[in-house]
Amino acid sequence: MANRSYLYATNVVPGPSAIASGRKLIGISECNYDIPIVFKLLLSGNPKTCPSSIWENPEEIALIGDYASGVKNLESFLSKITHPSAHDLIVEAIEFLNKPENKNQYFVLECGEIFDMEETPLFEQNLLLLEQVKNLQPELEQALQSLVPPPVVPPKPVGFFSRLLGRTPEPPMPAQDPMTPIYALGLGNWSNILYVDFSEE
Repeated sequence: MANRSYLYATNVVPGPSAIASGRKLIGISECNYDIPIVFKLLLSGNPKTCPSSIWENPEEIALIGDYASGVKNLESFLSKITHPSAHDLIVEAIEFLNKPENKNQYFVLECGEIFDMEETPLFEQNLLLLEQVKNLQPELEQALQSLVPPPVVPPKPVGFFSRLLGRTPEPPMPAQDPMTPIYALGLGNWSNILYVDFSEE
């Protein structure tokens, strides 16, 4: 089983009385072995720690943020992406997040499985994640830079002696799939059914 981060939409703040208060946890997305920048952006509207709805842990090891503000912050970031291959995934993300059945009061980010791969206590890792979410600008700039294609390096010309000895020029390095850095942002994984599913509540 992959260790995943999980993103949900919910109508109430997670806690002991959440179910009694009519909690709905709607699956939004999940990511294997990572907490992508898209998840962090969606949590960036007034983010706070909160109890986990997955893990039985007395400490607050999940994050909660305002849904509408998070979507607005994500849309602002996506508007800066000029990579043509990202267009369809950007449209898909905005349409999915603005579906009436997905929109809610809050986003909840559950990263306990990711945290559990490290020896640092889960609560401490969650506090570090909260600080990242509150100070995303450096990571946003790095993410945008990752979408800029590297310059094309022409192959070295074959020298006289190499031609004389019958040496062939080195083949060019294979180009990176242009979709790899786009998917790494966390786009393209939208689903209401996640591995940890609350749809039957």
